[in-house]
Amino acid sequence: MKIVVRIVQFLFAILFIFSGLAKCIDPIGTSIKVTEYLQYFGFGFLTDLSLGMAWVLCIVEFLCGVNMLLGHARRLTLFVSTLLLLAFTPLTLWLAATDAIQECGCFGDAVHLTNWQTFAKNLVLDAMLVLLWVKRELMYKVLGSTFYVLYTYWAFGCAVWLCWLGTWREPFIDFRPFTHGMNLKERVIGGEQAQPSHVGTQYFCIYQREGIAKEFPLDSIPDEADGWEFVETIERHTDDQVSFGESEVAKHIDFYVKSADGEIITDSILSRPGYTILLLSHSLDKASQHDIDRIEQLSEYAGDNDYGFLCLTARDEKQLERWKFNTGAEYRFGFTDASIIETMCRSNPAVMLLRDGVICWKRPLSILDAEGLTSGKLDEQTSGDIEEINNKNRILFVLFLLFAPFLLFLLVEIPQNLHKQTLKKESKDA
Repeated sequence: MKIVVRIVQFLFAILFIFSGLAKCIDPIGTSIKVTEYLQYFGFGFLTDLSLGMAWVLCIVEFLCGVNMLLGHARRLTLFVSTLLLLAFTPLTLWLAATDAIQECGCFGDAVHLTNWQTFAKNLVLDAMLVLLWVKRELMYKVLGSTFYVLYTYWAFGCAVWLCWLGTWREPFIDFRPFTHGMNLKERVIGGEQAQPSHVGTQYFCIYQREGIAKEFPLDSIPDEADGWEFVETIERHTDDQVSFGESEVAKHIDFYVKSADGEIITDSILSRPGYTILLLSHSLDKASQHDIDRIEQLSEYAGDNDYGFLCLTARDEKQLERWKFNTGAEYRFGFTDASIIETMCRSNPAVMLLRDGVICWKRPLSILDAEGLTSGKLDEQTSGDIEEINNKNRILFVLFLLFAPFLLFLLVEIPQNLHKQTLKKESKDA
């Protein structure tokens, strides 16, 4: 029984650590999912707190996993884990039965599960938790009290650092679409090259007017000037592949851009030869205006070098007018759904560079080296190249960051424990 309990302890800890880490890496993605739940259950007035809720949820879940792995603070860890599962198990059962929200988001964008798969996973965790409550005295305790406290603070600091990067920069490990090197011209739906035969990932927007909600595909978004109010975006997945002419990719990406008069201009942007600079803002009212000079610098630089320049934002005439008045913006604007822009880049505003429809890089405007970027033509500097990001290396780095101190503490403690046992045995023999 002791071996069984410790195996269950280890597996439970790994699942909670992985789930918490996946959320810590992309807390804004988690907050979007929290917002969906709040709006669906009629708590829309709390959506401003969704990011804070996401931070608390992912850090608490991660620390529960760490404490479970170390076998310390057993009662508290089991109690908090029980509260989480008491909330999530019936919620995921309801989601599986109703399919009201397409995915629970328990592993962020790292792993996609159906609602029934998520519910089954929670049932397994419930069974494991019951066993750990009953046989908690058999749980294995790793590290002494001093090293346990030090490592817990270290793990907490790592979680906060990942959350900070994912909130005010970009997720350290990017599991989203719109990755560096992706050929948008071939991957998006709606372009002349894109003729999908099956659906991979689709987004639909829920709008309401006069108390009546209606679902719209992305290429048929209603005009908010007609009284429609945006409620939420829902996402659907299938395992089918998508055919684009003679080539196939695993999934297509729903992406569209409309002009001010409502014309779809996606093809003209993605098919434009050479470089295109996209300024991304899912909400102009929430976008920082401290970097207005950088935007003007980029806009003028694009015009001087015959590059494309477009500010891609959610359509809101009042926000747009305020932005133009406050910043004096004279550049071109394009419009798409706010959730698509947040998927493209978490920071607000952000800059994405395209070359012949291929994503070269994307980064927050606040840390963009505009002086270096505009110092010469893009094809004559490294800023015009595709910036490669190796997710596997970053995953290994995070694992090293988390577990190297743990192994170090363990290696220091083992000889100490052996020495204590030797002294204790000698004293008994004497």
